[in-house]
Amino acid sequence: MDQNNKKSGSLPFVIKEGKFYLEEKKEKEEYSLLCQDQEVCLSFDFSRVVGIRKKESELYHLCLSKKTSKISYNGNLWILPENDSLGKTVCISGQGEKIAYTVQSGAEVILEPGNYTLTCYSGWPACDIFGKRLSLQFEDGELFEKAYARFYWDTLLPSVIEQTDATDYPIREGYVLSTLQPGEYAGTYPDVDHEFQCKGRIAVHGSCELAVVERMMNLQFRMMREDPVGLWRNPCAVQPKGEREYHVRRDSMDRSENAEMFLITGNVEILDTAWMYYAATKNNTWLKAHIGDLEGAASLIQHLTDRNGKLWSDVFYEDQVIKDGMECMSAAMAAHGLERLAQLEQHLGRTEAKDRFRNLASKIAQTLIKPVPHGFWDEKHSRFVDWIDRNGKVHDHIHLLANCLPVLFGYTDQVQTEAIKTLIENNFEEFQRFPTFLSPFIADYTPDEIGSGGPYDLCAAGRYWCWDAAYWAFLGRGDVLKNQLKQVAAQAETDGYRMGERYDMNHVYYKDDKNWHGAAYYYEYPNVFIWVLTKEFLGLSQGLDVDIELCPTLDSFGTVIAENYELEYEYKANEFTVKNTAACSRTIRLKLQFLYPDKKLYIKDTLLSQENSYTLDAGESLKVVVEKRGL
Repeated sequence: MDQNNKKSGSLPFVIKEGKFYLEEKKEKEEYSLLCQDQEVCLSFDFSRVVGIRKKESELYHLCLSKKTSKISYNGNLWILPENDSLGKTVCISGQGEKIAYTVQSGAEVILEPGNYTLTCYSGWPACDIFGKRLSLQFEDGELFEKAYARFYWDTLLPSVIEQTDATDYPIREGYVLSTLQPGEYAGTYPDVDHEFQCKGRIAVHGSCELAVVERMMNLQFRMMREDPVGLWRNPCAVQPKGEREYHVRRDSMDRSENAEMFLITGNVEILDTAWMYYAATKNNTWLKAHIGDLEGAASLIQHLTDRNGKLWSDVFYEDQVIKDGMECMSAAMAAHGLERLAQLEQHLGRTEAKDRFRNLASKIAQTLIKPVPHGFWDEKHSRFVDWIDRNGKVHDHIHLLANCLPVLFGYTDQVQTEAIKTLIENNFEEFQRFPTFLSPFIADYTPDEIGSGGPYDLCAAGRYWCWDAAYWAFLGRGDVLKNQLKQVAAQAETDGYRMGERYDMNHVYYKDDKNWHGAAYYYEYPNVFIWVLTKEFLGLSQGLDVDIELCPTLDSFGTVIAENYELEYEYKANEFTVKNTAACSRTIRLKLQFLYPDKKLYIKDTLLSQENSYTLDAGESLKVVVEKRGL
């Protein structure tokens, strides 16, 4: 029947005009909408509006903003209430064109004639833009789902402005903002920020997110190829007018020292991101097309490594700690990235390149674990120092990543490994004041070590948490990971899920009316939260040789449904079941040692191997049982 100006009590919009037929489906809150011979206009209150635009072979998601007030979509269109606890989210799907625009009272959507499906959700759903949900049916799962949803819809999606606010930028493909706070950091940042922007999206594992990651990498490849001095550097930033900041030096607070910012950071990141992207997509065409670009990125690392294996990198992560010289964290990250590249070379059958980069990775790793001054190992205190400047002065305040990364990446010997485990345990409360403080002694940094911008980095940040969480996952400490996730989710709720840049917790510096400083509405914690939840806690990742590598660290029984991974699993006391929900067969590697420590696990009568992969047909389940010991 024809209806006009209808507002259903259950629908969060008014149909203002047009001829249409609206039918409610009984099985769930879903409606069929037939727009007949003319367009239909739907009116919504103030909302977050985001949708999909397929453009030739590319896939984009686009958000309405103050600058971009009108967008045409040809894929799913989502209208979310401003507050996820008030009202409903509506997803409009269908083949017709959907035009959304802002009006004084909120937003309106024009639907061209055609058939549409309107699906309603309470609040903001824990799914991606295609409706692929993440369901966490275990203790605190609802808390994590809510944070995941808020971070995804309110930070990850609107940060991508390639086809919206950046349409008039000379460099726009892969342009992703680090903050959505007006007037702050308008650029996109290949050094540092791209690492965690990509990790968050790879963890979501949606088609749109992986497409964004590819374009972000393409932006970096272009910037490195066009380095004006031919060293394959990534710029610290690319600004809206196209300016590229390839060389940024900062002074210390007392002006006695200076250092270069992020000289190798983007180059190391792109090696790791490329590995993860290829593992997620198995896109051989892409890898073959860009292996030369990845080798170019590695060439800068090789250029800065001396014949003794010392990498003269300056600053890797902290832009207000003046690390002039060689840094332990940088060396560990670089060796890890080069090994990732060697694995990609091996995958393509490029033996000479594989050996070259693997040898360089080994040389850097073997050097960093040597005693000071040849490496970073402090024999007296049984720990790794932070950095050694070009005058040979050692700087050390027990830097967390300088110590946990060599263990995580497998560079340390047994004595070093045990010493570092003890060191981190002894300083656990200070590191975990909030995930994650970079040092337990932030008050001990000196004016020649602190940057001219002040003690900006002497606090907690998502970048430190990302690798701290990886360390605890490596040890199988799901209890630590869960507590970290709960801490961040609770703070996010306090901050309206728009998190700050750095979290000082009013500990030593920045004592004021809030727990954070720097830019508001920042990208870092939301992306790292999604990464830590998905990769380190739920255990979902991919490998070069398998579709799924599953290594959960859950600390309570329950069920996980990850539709973007086309996977479900159920964790019980004496049984673990995993199901392939894809429409095709897939390979999976199961690493369940942290769920069932010191227990033998069997698939039917065969002992489970953590090295082997198992093929599951479409819809097939695999059951793993714990050995039943005799009475």
